[in-house]
Amino acid sequence: MPSFRLVAAYSTVFAFIIYILISGIHNEVGELFLTSSKNKFPDFSLYRQLDTLNAHDFPIDDPTRRVIIVGDIHGMFDHLQALLAKLSYEPSSDVLISVGDIVTKGPHTGSTEVLSYMASNNITAVRGNHDQKVIEWRSWLNWIHSLRGGSQFLRETRDKWNKAQYHGEIDIEDWVEKQTKLDKANSNWWKKIPDGWKLFGDHFEIAHTMSDKEFEYMVSRPLKLHAPFAHAYLAHAGILASDPHYEPSYKNQPLARVPVISPGPPPDTDILRRLQELAVLTEVPQNLDPWVTLNIRGVKNMEVTRGKDGTPWSELYNKDVAMCEGFEQNIHTTKALPCQPATVIYGHAASRGLDVKRWTIGIDSGCVYGKRLTALVLGGKNSHVDFTELERDIDDVMTRSIIPFGDRGRGQIVSVSCGS
Repeated sequence: MPSFRLVAAYSTVFAFIIYILISGIHNEVGELFLTSSKNKFPDFSLYRQLDTLNAHDFPIDDPTRRVIIVGDIHGMFDHLQALLAKLSYEPSSDVLISVGDIVTKGPHTGSTEVLSYMASNNITAVRGNHDQKVIEWRSWLNWIHSLRGGSQFLRETRDKWNKAQYHGEIDIEDWVEKQTKLDKANSNWWKKIPDGWKLFGDHFEIAHTMSDKEFEYMVSRPLKLHAPFAHAYLAHAGILASDPHYEPSYKNQPLARVPVISPGPPPDTDILRRLQELAVLTEVPQNLDPWVTLNIRGVKNMEVTRGKDGTPWSELYNKDVAMCEGFEQNIHTTKALPCQPATVIYGHAASRGLDVKRWTIGIDSGCVYGKRLTALVLGGKNSHVDFTELERDIDDVMTRSIIPFGDRGRGQIVSVSCGS
């Protein structure tokens, strides 16, 4: 019988190989199997799970460069430009990153301007839930146009909707429901619109007007970004540190065990941290569900929810990570976990506003609702600080522009008003 350590070693190596596949070949294998033969539609989602950022892509230790991470833009192009101007953004040295939802909700022209800017400059970003809807509509449009008669159906349907609006129709969803029942000649075409999709809505219109290059840009954005050397994740809505169906200390939870590579002396702490951070992404089942990554707000009765009635996931994450006490094998306290912390930077939760906790940083401050557009700035000059001094003031973090980041670093919160 193979020893437990040998089995664990092979398991860890296998997980590492999976990680390389995910980050190196862009999840092509996963995309292949997303389309089931049982589905009546092709795969419109085109999910890409994960990209990894190296030190050049996330230069937090370079005093001549900065990482500027921007909250949900939602087509507010002028305010994005105002924020970048306030930061004296320098494209040749600074790295600009978006936490997703770059389009929709705001003005249509603003969304097209934001998308054009992001795509033409190949700005690093994760997908937001609204970005995902645009991707799916464009995938659907490409599919419909590839079918004989599909372009004609769309053209004639657009003409009918324009005439219906002229005669007082205002609700596209009600109108589509009527057409689905009354337009028997095109019944097969109406069935090709997935349930719950809003034809000629904001997501559709952006998908319809964007260029092929812009579509390629959006499709190439992953759901999650991992900066291993900075011990940081970026996701639109959030990431869980443990499966909420079990206690954080349960033996199968990633933070409850030290990664094992091979028999013999353990590897250095940095390698262990990278492997454990990977395990959080690949072994917590909720983190492999694209819907969760794009929509999570909380957990209620051990299940993920996008509503406001559960416990915010960031509270659970910080509670889990607060139990980390390193990889030493002789941890005597029952609440300690053999792990090291990592930071999650996210957007999505505008109703909670700027939400800074020790190991999670939420930067959707509701620009599209007339509030503020926020950026987290890392690196550059004075990127390190006496950690203990900042920790004494952690309860006041919402009133200050300087916040703790990572083990001993700091970040700066910068924002502009989005009011009229």
